[in-house]
Amino acid sequence: MAEAAPSPAPAPRSRARRREAGTALLFLLPQIFGLVAFVGVPLGVSLYYSFTHWDLVAPEPTWIGLENWTHLLEDERVPKVLWNTIKFIFTGTLSFLLMSLVAALLTYRPRRGVAFYRALLFLPYVLSQIAVGIVWRWMFNTESGPINAAIELFGVDGPQWLLDPATAMPAIALVTTWQGLGYGMTLYIASLHGVPEALPEAAKIDGANAWQRFRHVMLPMISPTVLFLVVTSLIGALQLFDPVVAMTTSGGSIGMAGGPDDSTRTVVLYMYNQMFNYNERLSGLGYAAAIAWVLALLTFVLTLIQWAFSKRWVFYAGEGAARKGGQ
Repeated sequence: MAEAAPSPAPAPRSRARRREAGTALLFLLPQIFGLVAFVGVPLGVSLYYSFTHWDLVAPEPTWIGLENWTHLLEDERVPKVLWNTIKFIFTGTLSFLLMSLVAALLTYRPRRGVAFYRALLFLPYVLSQIAVGIVWRWMFNTESGPINAAIELFGVDGPQWLLDPATAMPAIALVTTWQGLGYGMTLYIASLHGVPEALPEAAKIDGANAWQRFRHVMLPMISPTVLFLVVTSLIGALQLFDPVVAMTTSGGSIGMAGGPDDSTRTVVLYMYNQMFNYNERLSGLGYAAAIAWVLALLTFVLTLIQWAFSKRWVFYAGEGAARKGGQ
């Protein structure tokens, strides 16, 4: 008995798939071009500059190899600005995450006037950070600011705020928390609305109090939003610049920002200072590029760590059913 001849490949179907792939690529080309031109090329150029010395006055950069990187490891000011950034993370980032969640829990249920309060809390987020920083700098003024004036009504002298190294960074953290509160609240509210009403009601029937219902029912359900806010707010903290400049600049020069006694000088502000500092042997664009790359690598590593640990506490809907089905 003769064997049956193999059936020919469905050529029209493969051509249709190629046309679909070509159409998809055509629509992706603008995004790919923008990604390469405005992200890939600047990254490559900045990496090249990190191995050079250029004060932006010389006609072209001078290749110096790893000198910028070795100097970065020996620079005694780098641990100081890193510590300032860490202090902001433990004050501004944590307070933002907690206060946003509290605001969301107070306003996520529909009731009379709740839309007005939501809009009121969200309004600062759309304002310029520079404008907000300038206004709050006046409010924190130790002699004529309204905050200390209100404190003195109780017979107590107000703190020095932006003039005291102990209170300058907490004051900046307070402002950033106030401005970003509405953004975090909005995301939390959207996540809370996705929690099925039956789950906390069932826990209540079983005798769980309000804290237990939140801790064991609602918090795991909104954990993906918590992870998103933790990752993005930490990245934002590592890039802190505008509020510090607006609230600590003296004499009209950004180079004078970061006081008092460099207690609020962050990594990005130090990078900016070094980029336009031509008074040191290794400063200028090359050294600033090296700092930028170290900051980018630090951000990348911290983000990877957060993603790795998120598997232990972040719950995604349907994840449990998928695991059971795979067993």
